[in-house]
Amino acid sequence: MSLDERMVVAREERLSLRDLRHWVREGWIRPATGERGPVFDEVDFARVRLVCDLRKDMALPSDALPVVLNLIDRLHQTRRDLACLAAAVDGQPDHVRAAILSAFRARMEGEAD
Repeated sequence: MSLDERMVVAREERLSLRDLRHWVREGWIRPATGERGPVFDEVDFARVRLVCDLRKDMALPSDALPVVLNLIDRLHQTRRDLACLAAAVDGQPDHVRAAILSAFRARMEGEAD
């Protein structure tokens, strides 16, 4: 689903058009660019809601927001990377998966010490 600026503002009551445009200028929200301006997809809208939560509900200062968004982005990338790694390991023969699991457990026990 594609949304323009006014549709995004209509769907999110905590948001003004001015705030949305500011957040896009700051790079906190990164919509695609269409013929008539920014085009927001569901992922963009979810991020708009996240920024509303952080700014409006939790009163996170503007200077802290990029740090928090960067950490969230890195966490999501790590989750995607781990899912790819898990799929790659899952595709290996049983003895290879067992060796990886054994090495992983040994590594985790070593860090617990």
